[in-house]
Amino acid sequence: MQDLLASNRRIRAAYEGGKADRVPIFPPISWSPRRNILQEKPGGWRGEPDFIKVARLVEEHCDPVPSLGEVRPPAVWAPGSYQRFLEAPAQYIEELPAQKLGNGRNRQMTLLHTPKGDLRYVKEWEDGIETVWDVEKPIKCVEDARRMLSVPYRFDRPDEKAWEPFRQYRAKMGRDFLTGGGVNSMVAMLCGTMPFELLLEWVVTEREVLKALADAWLERVSEKAGYMLEHGVGPFWHFNGVERASPPMMGPKQWAEWVVPYDGKIMRMIRQRIPDAIIHVHCHGRVGTLLDSWIDMGVSSTDPVEPPPQGNIEMGEAKRRVAGRLTLWGNIEFADMEHCTPDQIEDKVRHALEDGGKQHTILFPSATPHERHSGRFTANAVRYIEAGLKYGQW
Repeated sequence: MQDLLASNRRIRAAYEGGKADRVPIFPPISWSPRRNILQEKPGGWRGEPDFIKVARLVEEHCDPVPSLGEVRPPAVWAPGSYQRFLEAPAQYIEELPAQKLGNGRNRQMTLLHTPKGDLRYVKEWEDGIETVWDVEKPIKCVEDARRMLSVPYRFDRPDEKAWEPFRQYRAKMGRDFLTGGGVNSMVAMLCGTMPFELLLEWVVTEREVLKALADAWLERVSEKAGYMLEHGVGPFWHFNGVERASPPMMGPKQWAEWVVPYDGKIMRMIRQRIPDAIIHVHCHGRVGTLLDSWIDMGVSSTDPVEPPPQGNIEMGEAKRRVAGRLTLWGNIEFADMEHCTPDQIEDKVRHALEDGGKQHTILFPSATPHERHSGRFTANAVRYIEAGLKYGQW
């Protein structure tokens, strides 16, 4: 299991532009360095020798993302409602029993009981695959949006006593404390409640109803994030899902209208409460056009800084453009991990770390597999870690 203090010090050094023993290396697989696979003995493909081999390397050499501390704060976001039902209180949500569809496929329906009629969200998943598919989202028309907005909102705060373990852990860690909170981007919320193509249509045709949903998100997230800040959550804050508004999905005008006044306002609130906060944005796509906007919003870092053809900027160019004002996580593409040779992966890692300098750099993959790893991927995952250790030394 990775030494959490050593990892936190590496990560903090990366954000401060300083030097530790090496550049932080985030895992190339969906396994945390804070776990122990030999003790847990997971079943399925995670119990196979190839996965265990890579997991052991992750535990020994990789660093956990900053939000993965030993003691987490109490849950604040509404379970089952966080992304699908606009933070509606739990009393309005009914999760129906899952159904077996055959061939290892499963389906589950969740209902939102509103004063104007029920809305439903349906998801499916397959045994052995660690993701879910949205089969049906709750908003399909303007009237559905009004139904969702009709649910009375209430913030059910955790018992104050539940915060005590977190307070003690934060005091114990001192400057080495990096655990924090997460925010689902406003456009990610919209995309979670309705089909993406409908969202893109409504950006033009139904701006009033979209603004009502967005304003409700801002009011509710401001209250909950503010409450978390009052209880010492931070300094690390992770914003997820804003790529739905990044080029080519939306243009500069839509970014200025649907991201800056919403995510940006929460970011400014965090920065006001915690001047040295670490605000991180996960965003795929052509982010070369967004770097200046993130700096203006007070963002500290972003991932995965994708090169062409998935994105539009190389890691070295991004480092030169931001000039230390952002810490960049990147930028080893998942497709390359599946299709390149280990020697090619080593070369990509070297470029990611050395082109433009190692300051403000964290080695990071664009994604990790959700199912059994191929032999090629396993070999590349091993080389990714080995190359990170080799070229990440100061």
